[in-house]
Amino acid sequence: MDTNISVNISLGSCFHLPDPIFDQVSQRFTTNLITAIINIVTAPIAVIVNALVVTAIFGTSRLRTPSNLLIACLALSDVFVGLTAQPGYITYRLMENQTRSVPCFVKIIHCVAFYICFGVSFMTLTAVSYERFVAVRLGVRYNNLFSCSRVLKYMLGIWVLNVSLAALQWAKINHVARGTHHVVWLICLFVTGITQVAVFIIVRRSRQQVHGDAETIENVRKQREVKLALSISLIVGVYLILNFPVMFVTFYHQTLGYNLKSYNYCSWAETFAFLNSCSNPIILFWKNQQVRRRIKNILKNVVCW
Repeated sequence: MDTNISVNISLGSCFHLPDPIFDQVSQRFTTNLITAIINIVTAPIAVIVNALVVTAIFGTSRLRTPSNLLIACLALSDVFVGLTAQPGYITYRLMENQTRSVPCFVKIIHCVAFYICFGVSFMTLTAVSYERFVAVRLGVRYNNLFSCSRVLKYMLGIWVLNVSLAALQWAKINHVARGTHHVVWLICLFVTGITQVAVFIIVRRSRQQVHGDAETIENVRKQREVKLALSISLIVGVYLILNFPVMFVTFYHQTLGYNLKSYNYCSWAETFAFLNSCSNPIILFWKNQQVRRRIKNILKNVVCW
């Protein structure tokens, strides 16, 4: 009876955020330590490399295309992952191991940073995928739908939506707000999957047409769009692979209400999702020659200075 009372008090001690079962911390001590070390190493790397991508694209006029701006906004969300979500996770797991308790403000930072950064990254990636679909599908009419100013407005809307949904979790409608967040993620997942399948079909047809036609300006443009679409598809694919575990755990545990047998699943799922912040700029550096050249120039200037 006393145990039930203490659990209820603990559950209500930090708004709607429940406490883990600290009596079982010894079972996940090693996982907490390993994942915390991984995030300690990768967080500063994610901040630095993504900041370089943002600086390269926003600081170079010829690189400020709608497609590149979407990539830069994705990199900007990854910067915030390295500055907020990963430090929140590290503090949470290390304090769990060391003191068998986690202060309320650490839980809040961990929860808010995760929902905002994960939501912004996921929705931005969906926008990136849809932008490539429009580019390879509509061709010359692309400029009527996408422009630099519109892209920035779209990104502002994504940030406002995710910050608002995360803020509503602290009202009395926290279950509704969190459920809405999850539904939006599902819609983004569906749209991303559909657009990527469509992009692959269009790219395959375009390659066949280009190989059969002469080298004209239009064919060169098509080849460039196809190459960029394949690069974006690689980023999307890696993102979905690394983030599928955390999406599955989140829906299984929080949306469907099933209890996990071990919190180790949550720790590894979040860590895999955080690793995506390092993979995106690496893929971009590998596939985008213009961005790669600009980043090299930035690094040379820093070294010379």
